[in-house]
Amino acid sequence: MSRKTPNVYGVQHVPCLLGTREKTLAAISKWADEKTDAKPIFLLLDVAGSGKSTVAKQMADQWTKEKRLFARFFFSRDTASTMSTEAFCSTVADAFASMDQEIETLMKTFEKRRDFGRLSFEELFNGLVINPLEELNRDAILIIDALDECDNENGSRDELLNALYGQQSSSPRLRILATGRPE
Repeated sequence: MSRKTPNVYGVQHVPCLLGTREKTLAAISKWADEKTDAKPIFLLLDVAGSGKSTVAKQMADQWTKEKRLFARFFFSRDTASTMSTEAFCSTVADAFASMDQEIETLMKTFEKRRDFGRLSFEELFNGLVINPLEELNRDAILIIDALDECDNENGSRDELLNALYGQQSSSPRLRILATGRPE
């Protein structure tokens, strides 16, 4: 079996083998289904090679079958596009929009702003992802795999983390499953 070229949807990863990581998968599923007092972020931290991406892929496959509103971004040091946050906001917004026409309409309206190309990462994240979910009162899940593999040379990982941290209390609509190394 050949490995596929890494991409931000994680096609290079395989889901969990049957009967493995059952407690972890059950904990994530319970978190995702929690209706009251749910924590907005589920952070799965472990050493390299422990199966974090496999778990993320398993949950992506499960939520696809369940027709849940979710998006995913798998970081990887293997290619420039998979270690950059440059396409993060549009990738996430496109995933949500592909599942919900109303989100697509709001996203396209936001993209028509004359100053769209000059907005900060956080403004793009809020305008393309958070605001449509809140306006339409939609619950959604975002998988971010391998945060530690996101390039931070110019502070882009810090921008991503600040955007996620900034919205966690204001937007109960979005839950985030994130994986990474403890570093």
